[in-house]
Amino acid sequence: MTIAVRYQSRGGNTKVVAETIATAAGVKAEPISVPLEEAVDILFIGGGVYAWDIDKSLISYLENLSPEIVKSAAVFTTAGGMDKTGRISAILSEKGIAICKETLPVKMFLRNHTALGGKGQIELSDKKVSSINDFVKKITLPNQSTDGE
Repeated sequence: MTIAVRYQSRGGNTKVVAETIATAAGVKAEPISVPLEEAVDILFIGGGVYAWDIDKSLISYLENLSPEIVKSAAVFTTAGGMDKTGRISAILSEKGIAICKETLPVKMFLRNHTALGGKGQIELSDKKVSSINDFVKKITLPNQSTDGE
């Protein structure tokens, strides 16, 4: 099974979550500026939520993915309190990419928020790390189902 992790992050929160996902999946997390070099079975893809939506750079990245390169996607976000995993999933579904039923909205509240000048590295609580690890295990199990299959 080929796995990749891509993320969009302004202040570092999503980067830390992506790196935690990547560690659990045994791969390296890369920003969306790094193209996928080969087709993947599972793409863990996520970004931050800013002003009630995902970043325009992430939207552009998602719109340029194809089901020939990405077989299925597992979606995660970081936000103050909103869950925009559905927004990412909808864009990918429209492209014909299968979406894993399990999503991971990580609520950071105002921790390291870019609007408040946050740019530092954050540490995730043990509870958040455990939730992320559980998310990766659910996605990478051989019988993980996706929408549209």
